[in-house]
Amino acid sequence: MAWLRSIIRNDLAGVDKYRYGKPVSELQRELGLERVVRLSSNENPWPLPGSVINAIQTSLENVNRYPDPQSQRLRKLLAQKWGVSTREVIIGAGTEGILHSLFHSIIEFGDEIVCPVPSYPLYRIAAIASGARFIEVPACEGGTWEIGDIIRACTERTKAVILSNPCNPLGTIMERDRMLNLAHELDSRQVLLVVDEAYAEYVEDPGYLSGIDLFRDIGRIVITRTFSKIYGLASLRVGYAIAPKTVVEAYDKLHPVFEVSRVGQYAAHAALLETDFIRNIRLKTVSERTRLVRSLSETGIPTEPTRTNFILLRHRQSDEIYERLLHEGVIVRKASDLGLKGYLRVTVGLPEENEFFVSSLKKVLVQLG
Repeated sequence: MAWLRSIIRNDLAGVDKYRYGKPVSELQRELGLERVVRLSSNENPWPLPGSVINAIQTSLENVNRYPDPQSQRLRKLLAQKWGVSTREVIIGAGTEGILHSLFHSIIEFGDEIVCPVPSYPLYRIAAIASGARFIEVPACEGGTWEIGDIIRACTERTKAVILSNPCNPLGTIMERDRMLNLAHELDSRQVLLVVDEAYAEYVEDPGYLSGIDLFRDIGRIVITRTFSKIYGLASLRVGYAIAPKTVVEAYDKLHPVFEVSRVGQYAAHAALLETDFIRNIRLKTVSERTRLVRSLSETGIPTEPTRTNFILLRHRQSDEIYERLLHEGVIVRKASDLGLKGYLRVTVGLPEENEFFVSSLKKVLVQLG
């Protein structure tokens, strides 16, 4: 069977598998724990509104049939929400699914994708899967990037620059003026800017420039968003993008057919209409985030400023704390898996989950002396 190794792409030898947050069932099975709190995947922990539950139940009536391959009903609602044409909307299987098909539709083998890091690891995987070279631009001290460094990383083979705003895993945003500067510089060089706004709905900072506004200003950029975070539909894998018509047409030639289920389409459509629900989730998340940061500060653990539903806490023994928290029944995220050593990324959970995390963390810190 040795010949099987010879058919695997050589460049995959240097590609690490995506390290996802540990599943609750796996930890319970390994350690025999009854209670496990997962604060590792930045999900919305609050229950869904009744309208979304009803939409899911309605969608089950015809699961023996293929879903609408174009997700037209959801596509029209998104176009109406953002004031764009339906021909400028992409519906896909979450941000990950969209990026894989997007990169395949624009990349020739050997082209480059430039990315400020640290960042979401799946950007790199999606770029390499398309045959692109992945060019990293490290952050400066303070966790931000010089626009000039990003521009200088671009060559004649660069097809796109991808970044998350707000940034995962840093939790920071790129300010309005800097984002405008970057977008116009890349446009002048005919490099596509791709902005992942998975956490945009949590931002309340007036200095934040939504990618939708950038799209209206320039037009030649791609904005991706997801229903997996504040909308609470992580299991259903629904995301969308606003993109130039030319890009959407190319995307439609390559994306998997029927990639978004009927259940996902119905649920996302209903969730999009729940503006009061989203507003309340944002307020509750920000309130819990503030309370959690205060509790960590009282414990002596420093945290980084964040505009998202997760917190970065700093400790020189972060990986050891992660392992010990597992034994207490708390799953957080090792930020070292995301390119940040000495940090843990913690999702803002329900009040009782956050309290359990803080009490468990205190116990672990005592164990570590």
